[in-house]
Amino acid sequence: MADEALLQSNQTTTMKKFLKFMLPGLIIFGGYQGYRFYHGQKEKKRQAVYYNNLKESASPTVTVLRDSILIGYQNDKRTVHIYVPPEYDKDTLSRYPVMYFMDGESSFNDMEFMGPEWQIDEVINQASANGQQTAIVVGIQQAEDRDAEYTPWVNEDNPDAHGEKFANWVTTDLKQLIDSNYRTRTDVSSTSIGGISRSGMMAYYMMMAHPDIFGNAVIQSPAMWVDHDRLMDMELSKEQLMGKKIFVSVGENEGRVMIPHAEQIYNKFKEMGLGDEQVKYEVIPGEGHWHLTWRKSFASAYPWLMN
Repeated sequence: MADEALLQSNQTTTMKKFLKFMLPGLIIFGGYQGYRFYHGQKEKKRQAVYYNNLKESASPTVTVLRDSILIGYQNDKRTVHIYVPPEYDKDTLSRYPVMYFMDGESSFNDMEFMGPEWQIDEVINQASANGQQTAIVVGIQQAEDRDAEYTPWVNEDNPDAHGEKFANWVTTDLKQLIDSNYRTRTDVSSTSIGGISRSGMMAYYMMMAHPDIFGNAVIQSPAMWVDHDRLMDMELSKEQLMGKKIFVSVGENEGRVMIPHAEQIYNKFKEMGLGDEQVKYEVIPGEGHWHLTWRKSFASAYPWLMN
């Protein structure tokens, strides 16, 4: 009987400790999970409005070269979306800076990727109407093996990675094709690379790996976890950084990994000596990891880059 009483006493003490120390934490955790679920459902409804109202939205000056551009090392052809400014055919002497965007099927038209486009053409059309700098934009459609193409080096998670070869193709074959067929400015300061999520990470990598080609980068919601340490170890000399402009952005609701990684990129360039006129970091209020974030991001990035 004494043993039973002692056991009951110990169980009572354990329960009291549980109620004192663990229960408040469980209540907070449960409340947090409920908060996340509620706002997650609310966000799904908000996004559904955009997906339910998709339409043909590309400007008349967007051309789609469907399955037309050869990627030699893959022996495959890729679709490329090309935008020229409204005045391009009226003024046949002017030359234009060029922006290359990965995941480019989302650049100009809702119906290409069946999701809200980034409105790159609308932003530059407005710049044209205001007499401001315009640009040619090349949207490179993603591959079926997107993760492998947008991973620079082979690693345990990506044994088929070929991002380094893809970057070489963009900087040689694709750039040469665009420069040969359009009135481009071919200098480094007039050439930009951009992307979102995994291709946002690739935009960072490609500018670091090819600083003699890309003078500017639009790095949106970068998935730096792909090969974080090796990516962050990449360096440029002061000479290579001269004249570069780097725009880094992330959605306010993108979580505890994406936001710190975006901040790390910004801080890296600040520590390398870039001032506010060369590197900018922006958190898009109220947005998560989706297309409206990158639409808002580009609308902010473009005038800053072209200023």
